[in-house]
Amino acid sequence: MRFHKLAIVFAAITLTFMLSGCAGVDFGGPSANVTPTPAVSAPPEEPAITENQPYYPTDFNDLLIPGELTWNREKSMSIRTASFAGGILQFTGRVEINSLTDFFITSMTKDGWKMTGSVKQKNNLLVFTKKNKATMITISEGDFSLNKTEVYVYITEDIASENSEATPSEESFN
Repeated sequence: MRFHKLAIVFAAITLTFMLSGCAGVDFGGPSANVTPTPAVSAPPEEPAITENQPYYPTDFNDLLIPGELTWNREKSMSIRTASFAGGILQFTGRVEINSLTDFFITSMTKDGWKMTGSVKQKNNLLVFTKKNKATMITISEGDFSLNKTEVYVYITEDIASENSEATPSEESFN
């Protein structure tokens, strides 16, 4: 039943993205002020990776995740086709909800995302858009016995729009 609800939310994000358009979107790339994981960018002579460093998930290079959060592969999925990419990523960790919310607002803005909506109650919801992309981040209290915070990231990318903008259509030659 929970997966069914997630699928509905994911479909709603996709629909919102398709209807929102690209007007007023910041077209800048990932921020130079945010350092990617040392495993990717550090030369071999530098010290070993320290724990709790923010990182970018493999398939999503403009979505910075705090190092205190652990990816839950069993509750995550991603999809990539010729025209669409996206996924639902689930993370858990012992992080205070408001500081985690502030982290995502700051890092997403630095990576060129525009915050288009938010709901802050007991659980927080953040919505961001970018050229041909949309993401929704939910931050909530998880399992009370473990005192963990749960984060779900729903992300979509319209690859077909990117490809159609990059190559001229046949109509432009007529």
